[in-house]
Amino acid sequence: MNEADLVSKVTRNPLIPAILSVLRRNVQRGSGENFGIHHLLSALGCHPGLQNLDPNPELALFKKNFLMMNGLYQLQQSLWEDEGLVLAIATLNIQLNRPATDCATVLPETADPMRDYYLNWQHYAETSCDDVVTLLNGFWQWQPAQGRDEALQTLDLAPGASAEQVKQRYQRLASEHHPDKGGDPERFMAIRQAYEQLRL
Repeated sequence: MNEADLVSKVTRNPLIPAILSVLRRNVQRGSGENFGIHHLLSALGCHPGLQNLDPNPELALFKKNFLMMNGLYQLQQSLWEDEGLVLAIATLNIQLNRPATDCATVLPETADPMRDYYLNWQHYAETSCDDVVTLLNGFWQWQPAQGRDEALQTLDLAPGASAEQVKQRYQRLASEHHPDKGGDPERFMAIRQAYEQLRL
């Protein structure tokens, strides 16, 4: 049985219990700060399921990201069905919440090409190094429009913020959260990412 056949038979991601544990800890902390994919990767970095995925670093990173996103999307459905919780998934902000109304009985259905992509194990099994390069190039062309709202939220700015307001807020937050000044390195990275996103 080749890798594609083996992976296509997988229905349950081995990272799901660890991802759920990290999400629940984050909710219990209730810090109110954004919790993004980079935080999840940091929290799961030593998990055996993320080790030695591929000798090629780009493909290994793709597989790590795929496993985390697949786990999140599988959890999104099961948390709704089992506990009535809404798992909102965005690159810079993952949130686990109760639904806005107590009357909600169905997970809001919206077309989500990202969910469809990450729930298809064929992408994990069949993606090559060349495919990863193509995906990254496409991501950088698509990301500016998609990530703007998340970046503004990370910097706590209104949607109509000017370039000068973005720069000033970035400088203030970067100074406040810089690791050399005792700040949180992950928060600093998120702030820097958001700033770079808004500069595109």
